[in-house]
Amino acid sequence: MDRFVALERLPDGFAVPAEYADRLSFDPAARRLRFRGYMSKTDFDRLCGLTSDWAFRRKLEELFRLCDYNGGPASAGRGGLFASLRKRFAPG
Repeated sequence: MDRFVALERLPDGFAVPAEYADRLSFDPAARRLRFRGYMSKTDFDRLCGLTSDWAFRRKLEELFRLCDYNGGPASAGRGGLFASLRKRFAPG
């Protein structure tokens, strides 16, 4: 699934790394930054590390929040292992 955030422009000198070319793109006409599928924290950290532009990093964070649990490994069980353990052992 594709997720989008509004973005006026890419930071000067920013280029999408080859390993993300099929998942991250910018549409200058629509002014949208798109990410396809699940964005892991490692993906987010890697992309943020490519620029010191804080406005762009905030947009990446917004995109990360949209992509983080939508279609990712932890979403299959609706809460994962921690949630099931909490239900079982935490006082209600």
